[in-house]
Amino acid sequence: MITKAEILEKINFKELIGTEFEDLMSIEKLSKGTSIYYERFKNFNSYFLIEGKTQHVIYTPEGREFYRNFFKGEIPGLNFSLSNKESPERFRPFDVDVIIKEDSLVAYLPLERVLDLEFDGKVAVLEKIITMGVEDHFKEFNNLLLKSIYSDEEFFIKYLEKKKIINMKTSKEVSEHLNINLRTLQRFLKKFIEKGIIEKTNTKFSIKDQAKLEEYKEKFKK
Repeated sequence: MITKAEILEKINFKELIGTEFEDLMSIEKLSKGTSIYYERFKNFNSYFLIEGKTQHVIYTPEGREFYRNFFKGEIPGLNFSLSNKESPERFRPFDVDVIIKEDSLVAYLPLERVLDLEFDGKVAVLEKIITMGVEDHFKEFNNLLLKSIYSDEEFFIKYLEKKKIINMKTSKEVSEHLNINLRTLQRFLKKFIEKGIIEKTNTKFSIKDQAKLEEYKEKFKK
């Protein structure tokens, strides 16, 4: 099994190797279907996904649900790491449920504890955490903003143009990943495939004809 030191090296936190932080980390196997409500692991907000797939279900005050899927090699939870330490217990604008979508191996990263530790390179580590957290927050905010100003169809097209290829096993996975109703997404996919705009190869959706896509996008300018 991968060691804690190897994980810290892999995620560019080598300054933490051999420090008390390494003792605070834990590596756990989580079974598919497990639900870890945010409150239960609030002291380990961030984690490194060594193997598997997880999904965060974010519940907003308005009662909406927003999904984010995470895959091997990603570090979910950075948005909560440092803000949790300074915020009152109930001052969070939303709750998060973590669903284990596949049998997974995760390394919990109690990054909020870095503020309490003393070690060489602490400033550099804090700068990395802040940078990574801001980048992740911006990514999430940008996704929510696009969802609020564009229709589901426009959002799907813009996402596909940005990513070039959407690699998901099922349309349900794509639906959850993009926060688009499954039936609505299936209708989009069927229409775009029939029009020769996109194509599906095994588990991948990609643009087949950019010229046809540009022509189709003209409808949104009217």
